[in-house]
Amino acid sequence: MKLVVLLFALMLAIGLATLWLWRRAPPVEPCAQRAIAQSRSPDDRALADVFEATCGTSVTTHVALRLAGAPEQARADVFVAAGSVPVRVLWNGPAELAVESPAPRVFVSETRWRGVAIRIRQSP
Repeated sequence: MKLVVLLFALMLAIGLATLWLWRRAPPVEPCAQRAIAQSRSPDDRALADVFEATCGTSVTTHVALRLAGAPEQARADVFVAAGSVPVRVLWNGPAELAVESPAPRVFVSETRWRGVAIRIRQSP
C-alpha cells in the first residue's frame, strides 16, 4: 500500500512540475505568411496557393492546394522548399498541376492530391 501511495505522490509531483514548466515557457509566436500567387484550375474546382512562411529566422516556400471556396486553413501542402525560392505553378488540365522551382532543398513533394496529379520539376 505504501508503494501505491508513493507512486501516486511521485506522479502528482511530476505532473505539477510539468504544468509549472509549461506555464513559464515563453509564448510561441505564430508564423507569418506572405501570399505570392494563386492559380485556379481550368475547371474552377481547385486553387493552388503559392506563399512564403516565416517562422522566426526560418523561411520556407510553399505550394498548397485547396478546393475553390474553401478557407486557407483547409489547404494541403504539395510542395515545400527551404528558403525564399521562385516557384511557378501551371495547370496542364483540371487534373494535373506542374510545379517548377530551382529549389536545392525540397522538404515536401507530393504526387497526388484529391485526384489531381502533381508534377514537380527542377528548373534551372
